[in-house]
Amino acid sequence: MSLGSVAVDAAPRRGIRPLPLLTTINFFNYMDRQVVYSMTPFLAESFGLSKARLGLLSLVNLAVFALASLASGPIADRLGPRRVIFTGVLLWSIATIGSALSTSFPMLLFFRALVGVGEGAYGPSANALLCADAPPHARGRALGIYNAGMAFGASTGLFVGAVLAPIIGWRGVFWIAGTPSLLLALMAAFVAAPRRIERPHVEPARAYLLNPTFIAFLLGGILVTFGASGLLFWSRALIIDERGFSVIGGSIMMLSIGLGCGIGGVLLGGYVGDRYGHRRKGGHAFVMGASLLIAAPLSVGCLLVTHKPSFAILTAATVFMLSVYNGPVAVVVDQLAPARYAATLQAVFLFFAHVLGDAPAATVIGLIAAHATMGHSMLVTTAAFALSGSLFVYTGRRQLRERSFHAEEQPAAAAS
Repeated sequence: MSLGSVAVDAAPRRGIRPLPLLTTINFFNYMDRQVVYSMTPFLAESFGLSKARLGLLSLVNLAVFALASLASGPIADRLGPRRVIFTGVLLWSIATIGSALSTSFPMLLFFRALVGVGEGAYGPSANALLCADAPPHARGRALGIYNAGMAFGASTGLFVGAVLAPIIGWRGVFWIAGTPSLLLALMAAFVAAPRRIERPHVEPARAYLLNPTFIAFLLGGILVTFGASGLLFWSRALIIDERGFSVIGGSIMMLSIGLGCGIGGVLLGGYVGDRYGHRRKGGHAFVMGASLLIAAPLSVGCLLVTHKPSFAILTAATVFMLSVYNGPVAVVVDQLAPARYAATLQAVFLFFAHVLGDAPAATVIGLIAAHATMGHSMLVTTAAFALSGSLFVYTGRRQLRERSFHAEEQPAAAAS
């Protein structure tokens, strides 16, 4: 069977539907990652750590995640996504349980690195599978639903870590985060997925990786990932330690904002991206850019205002606008190369976004915080959001002038 020049694996896809299963997996993926951030005081006490050393938990996990992402993309393009997804989920669930058993900080770092291997293997394959599974006009909405699992999981992780760690200890929290993923790994072995999606007669992958449009989009992804990761890692310190919210009150606020504004922003981003992207090429990138340009000044207010009600409102608005980015991002990556290289480009994007954006963010802000308030230290993230928004708008403008790699995605106006 073919779509234009796309040769698609014609074998029937039997198994568990990808979107609900991968969304559930994404929930535990981000719950497991973010739960560490709200347990930093307990980990610091157990192992005698400074803020800079605490940042290594994020640095090691995300650096290894990025390397694993880079390696897993081409493997998934050759072997198909199902095997890679299964292996990744199984590995990170075992490593999370290993984190609970850690008796020293180096041992904990090792298991957090192993978690990064599993999560890195999973991410590019999941994005590529969902882009292949969803019809072109609904890809943003599908990825929005998928990344709603991310927002839900991240918010739940921050809440669970802050509230349960004082009661059952940080080891108990790791058991809660890791055990369900063992069952999900078994289910992932039966996800409905094509063996491969081939697109013959295309340029080598490096031609698409070196395209200025992809490079501009990648730089934007690095910057927004740096900003978001820095805000997430130190959110507990800002809200509870510096703004003076109680542990319960601050945790409930983080959970409420994450669930309401985080999930709402992701879903809106996917929906609006599809609507605007259907009318003009580059629409998904324009939506991402606009949301981040709005988020930048909101985040300045969030970090400088100390009045608690105003701080809560600005935080909610900032999280909502930042979350819009997560709906369309994988769709734009998918648009920038033929389907044959879908997982490879997703992997390269995730690699650089995490190794240059995610990985250093917590440590950089932690070092600045040694000489300034947490709110002032995190202002570096607002510059990152403004620059990334500008780069995404630039990406959308370049897409308007370039040919599409997916003939079925051309807007009606372009076809006429």
